Amino acid sequence: MSLKKLGIALDFTDIEDAEQFLYSIEDKDIVIKIGYSLFIKYGKDITDFVKSKGFELFLDLKLHDIPNTVYNGVKGAIYSGADYLTIHTLGGKEMLQKAVEAKGSSSLKLLGVTILTSHDERYLDYIGCSKYSIKDLTLNLAKTALETGIDGIVSSVDEVSFLKENIEKEFIAVTPGIRLEDDSKDDQKRVATPKKAVEKGANILIVGRPIIKAKNPNEKIKKIKESMNI
Repeated sequence: MSLKKLGIALDFTDIEDAEQFLYSIEDKDIVIKIGYSLFIKYGKDITDFVKSKGFELFLDLKLHDIPNTVYNGVKGAIYSGADYLTIHTLGGKEMLQKAVEAKGSSSLKLLGVTILTSHDERYLDYIGCSKYSIKDLTLNLAKTALETGIDGIVSSVDEVSFLKENIEKEFIAVTPGIRLEDDSKDDQKRVATPKKAVEKGANILIVGRPIIKAKNPNEKIKKIKESMNI
């Protein structure tokens, strides 16, 4: 898949700060990811603003509930104008199938979340899956999701090439935890540079604090895109 996009995690707590940041961004060929903090607090006000500025909208809500509730959640995301929506693959096959059913013929892309980049092998003990490695569990979850019709998979860069080598179906690979070499890792345990992520097969690279906290976000965006060769 030749798709390569930069996504920015809009990690603000107040809509005024988020709007001010987006006003300052010159490059509109960017996916803007909105998580719980802004979405729960501001709902359609923030999603409408992102769309009005010409950006693609990525709702990172990691839906994980009973199948019918997730079905309704996907319908709501379509109404919001979202281009991408995350679904947690641990929700099970029936839930994933209902999400795909809700998507229907819309242009919304459903992205399956596997294992969060803040987790390491100790997480497997916590959920009682110590017989698996993180890569093995990620592969099982990803395969199930893609079989149901989910469009892409969110995983760390460490798993991208492994997934693409072991899954025949083409899919969108979304990777958080992206940092330039001189950036802080913050609370991410598994990180990678943009260049490494693209080389491993990532299609949408998500960057948060290194951009929104940069002295010059536009310069940082340009540098990351150059590293991605886009």
